[in-house]
Amino acid sequence: MKKISRFTLILLFLLSLSQLLYGCGKEGILNDSDSVLTFNKKSISIGEVYVYAKTVIEEYEKTYGSDIWSMKVSSETDAMDMEELTRRDIIDNIVKVKVLYIQSKNLGVSLTPEEEMKADNEATEFWKNLTDDQIESMSLTKEIVSTVIRENALAKKTYDKVVEEAAIEISDEEARETVIYDMFFDCYSLDSNGDVVPLSNENKEIMRKKAVQAYDTLISPVDSSGEKNIEALSNYYGLKYSQYYTLTPQEMEEKYGPKISAMIYSLDDDTYSLVTESEYGYHIFYVKALTDRKATDEKKTELKEKKQKEYFDALYKNWLRSIDDGYDYDVSVNKKLFEEIKF
Repeated sequence: MKKISRFTLILLFLLSLSQLLYGCGKEGILNDSDSVLTFNKKSISIGEVYVYAKTVIEEYEKTYGSDIWSMKVSSETDAMDMEELTRRDIIDNIVKVKVLYIQSKNLGVSLTPEEEMKADNEATEFWKNLTDDQIESMSLTKEIVSTVIRENALAKKTYDKVVEEAAIEISDEEARETVIYDMFFDCYSLDSNGDVVPLSNENKEIMRKKAVQAYDTLISPVDSSGEKNIEALSNYYGLKYSQYYTLTPQEMEEKYGPKISAMIYSLDDDTYSLVTESEYGYHIFYVKALTDRKATDEKKTELKEKKQKEYFDALYKNWLRSIDDGYDYDVSVNKKLFEEIKF
């Protein structure tokens, strides 16, 4: 069976949060004939769940192809069934929006007339794209779709308010992305088992002399185009492990260790390091940009979103316990009815 990273799939699912269509609950006790989920003593019908599922199924198949449901998703321990994991994700997100919907009232969040109109337009468009068979088999109505999409908009607005008030900021230093070229004269080989075998002292000295020769060429005033020179020289010496890297300070230290990392950060843009010895050979580092502005801004956004999610998740766990401490997927979901939504 094919395997794909579950992290990638869940990331896609979360990035689509603003586009997902959130469900509404009906008062009453769970009825096996028409309710897929019960939460906070309210039942959620198959039609409401189908709005979520339809959106997710279409997003996944558009990205990964229609055979995605036969794939296995790798985890830390084993491979899991993609369809079952997606079903759980759908229910988890419905529960999450129920919690956000309740908190919207506590936090004073509401939709503006313009936002309500936008939600109504989206509901109309969604309804147009449903077939008669989908409407009948999933017991869908225009009212369900409209309420689902309005709650989606309100849940998203509540989430945005919560994370905005957290005022999470990421500094340039924390998100710094440095672009370097590592001209690497490797002093090892790999045996048939893939184990590292160091070169003899004689051959290692030959590589050191080549590195010194390359450095002298790089600092020669004949051609000031350092970026071009170092790539051309790497090809000339046949250095198969030489390449560009864009690294954060943490990644830099993990790759090269604290001593070499500190040396790299002491350099200026468009400059070279001296020939530098590491455990596996000799390096000449070309610093293209100590702080790549575009890459750093992108990293800041990534780290900010990650910290916002961590902040929200901590709040969410407390909210969930206070609203429905007994919620459990295996107990609260009518799996037999849920299976009528085909993947």
